[in-house]
Amino acid sequence: MGVACIGALVALGSLAVSRTLDGTDDADSTSGSSRSWLRKYDPLQRIELFTYDWRARHAADRDASISPRLGLVTLDDTSIAQLQRGDILGVPVGPLWPRYVYGLALRELRSQGAEGVAMDILLGDERPDHGVVPFPTMTNITSDNFLVAELKESGNVVVASVTNFPPAYPFRRVAELGDVHAPRDVDGTSRRVHAFSDHQLLHPLIEAHARRQGLRLDRVQSDAIVFEAPSEGQPAVRWPIAPDGTVRILLSSGSVEAPSVFMTRRVWHMGIVLAAMRLGLDLDTAEVGPDRIVLKDAQGVALRTIPVNRNHQFFVNWTTTSTNNSRIPMAHLTTLIQEAVVRSAHPEHQGSSEWTNHLVVIGSVATGNNLADRGATPIAPLDYMVSTYINVTDSLLRGQFVHFPPAWLAYLIVLAAALLGSGLTWRLHTIPASLSLAAVGVLWVWVAFWSFDRYRLWLPLAHPILAGLALNHAAMLTYRNVFEQNERQRVRGIFAKIVSPNVVQELLGAERIRLGGARRELTVFFADVRGFTELTDKAQVAAEEHVRVAGLNGAEAEAYFEQQSSEVLQTVNLYLATIADVIKSHRGTLDKYIGDCVMAFWGAPTPNARHAVDAVCAAVEAQQAMERLNQERESENRRRAEENVRRAADGLLPLPELPRLALGTGINSGFMTVGLMGSDSHILNYTVFGREVNLAARLEGVSGRGRIIIGEATHRELSRHRPDLAARCQSLEPVSVKGFRQPVPVYEVPWRESPAVGAAPADAG
Repeated sequence: MGVACIGALVALGSLAVSRTLDGTDDADSTSGSSRSWLRKYDPLQRIELFTYDWRARHAADRDASISPRLGLVTLDDTSIAQLQRGDILGVPVGPLWPRYVYGLALRELRSQGAEGVAMDILLGDERPDHGVVPFPTMTNITSDNFLVAELKESGNVVVASVTNFPPAYPFRRVAELGDVHAPRDVDGTSRRVHAFSDHQLLHPLIEAHARRQGLRLDRVQSDAIVFEAPSEGQPAVRWPIAPDGTVRILLSSGSVEAPSVFMTRRVWHMGIVLAAMRLGLDLDTAEVGPDRIVLKDAQGVALRTIPVNRNHQFFVNWTTTSTNNSRIPMAHLTTLIQEAVVRSAHPEHQGSSEWTNHLVVIGSVATGNNLADRGATPIAPLDYMVSTYINVTDSLLRGQFVHFPPAWLAYLIVLAAALLGSGLTWRLHTIPASLSLAAVGVLWVWVAFWSFDRYRLWLPLAHPILAGLALNHAAMLTYRNVFEQNERQRVRGIFAKIVSPNVVQELLGAERIRLGGARRELTVFFADVRGFTELTDKAQVAAEEHVRVAGLNGAEAEAYFEQQSSEVLQTVNLYLATIADVIKSHRGTLDKYIGDCVMAFWGAPTPNARHAVDAVCAAVEAQQAMERLNQERESENRRRAEENVRRAADGLLPLPELPRLALGTGINSGFMTVGLMGSDSHILNYTVFGREVNLAARLEGVSGRGRIIIGEATHRELSRHRPDLAARCQSLEPVSVKGFRQPVPVYEVPWRESPAVGAAPADAG
């Protein structure tokens, strides 16, 4: 199961790199670290995010509810066209709208009793160039001042702010700030937001005095704050910064000191600030932890807990889009402006009350201009980002957030999937294992969707299914198909040297090896190498004589005896290997070596109707092969005899003569028992036994040297399948053999006179 362990480690390592499950991927990271690179290009992370979108869309479709009295006012293409033509205000405005346009909308929302307003409009600079409000009763007020007045009068407005472009001082002095930073994941989709951001703002004392003197900030240096020249031809104004960070503000009457250039202000997400107005949250008392933010009311009671990552981001519970939406009330910005103009002209006008007690988000859904802010969300491939604030506000109001399992549980899920993928693949065949793992994967997908629908719990999908189940399943299949195949070939190669290849094939293909036998009609073959005992005795005598003459003793004598024994064994093995090769070439099952005797049989485990023919043909070819081997050794002996003459003249020991051995063969056919014998706990042997086997062994005993003796049943089989070979056989006098009461009819198969007699016909099956 080493592959399973490796696969599990790969799956866990992939999860550790992605860190998608607990939301710790920093989508805005610009570092060049290898970790950031891996997060960016990790395919599993992208797939996991895709499954999140899949679940978010499914949950949004199933849950059509949304917080009551939550609405959207949009600046769309129609509104822009009306303002530019002057249809609403009587004068054309745009494309950079004078701030009083938004002031009129705020005035109308206040008149209708809106509970809170979030303006997704950046007010980073003051715009004195926008002039005054072009209405008879407001001609002495500038556009910016009109907006400031409406912000102050309303007292419930949140204006957009980003860290590098906060609202100008007059606006942020009278309104709440709402962070509108929208990080995007590696695939460009907006799924999460920062709960808050820390903005570095000029100290209020500096801004207040600079505004009174009409100074516009140019830059902040290490030793001074530099303002633009008050008028042409005058130098820029510099307020020195002391080494301790204090700023000396220069006044006409002297100077005052500000404690620092900047002050840090925590700015909460616009959606959170808007929801806090209805929930009565005191955001200044929030408890910020590494994995959660607890929001309390003015009495210190915890009302909402937001699950966050280490960057204080949380996944938005997306439920609605900004367009074509029937879940929330929507209106055009120009509708509010038109109502405000009518109220201004006719104070007695009752007007609409559509937005009474509503939380309202004002934002752009226009296209083709610098007001457009569009992108992908989990529930829409392209949407206006103003929908983010609606969904964040809704999440806070309903207390519905996306949760993650603890890190240890996420890793445990992936580990369990990896082990399951490996274990099932190891224990089952390929198709059942694949179907089982597919069923497990489908079940886990259902669990993940159900958990998200019911509890907004984001369980991992990509890592358990792909890295856990699929990767380990593929790894185990590869191991079984490649490494195990190599191992089978290695075992087969070793095993085939011990037993017949067809026995190897049957045993390796069996699910389980069981003891047992079957009664079959087979042909059994015994062949004994004659002269082995004589060869051994001669070698022993020769070795003793050499030791005596050479005066060897102790370890030297023992080494020489070992060498001679090895040479004798090599000679016998040469003859036995020659016989074994012939048996295998004739589709025989090599049973065993009994000393210098070879036992084989035909007809099992592979059925063979011509078992007797193949056995006899193998016996004939074995005798012919032995004869060729002896002729080669005789030729070598003649060469050695000539060599020994020269060696004797040189005083060297003569080369030994190579022995020539003969073969006696007994063959018999009939019904016998074949199967595995032995013990389940010990050695197993695939062999045959029975009366006909014993007769074949006895026939080998009477065969003598260089003869093939077959029984009567074998001769009958030859007559059926190879009458030409049967006709050549010579009938002998019945022989009396041990274990048989009556003499046994026997035949001798000639093998010298026809070299082709051993070749099986082409149609032999």
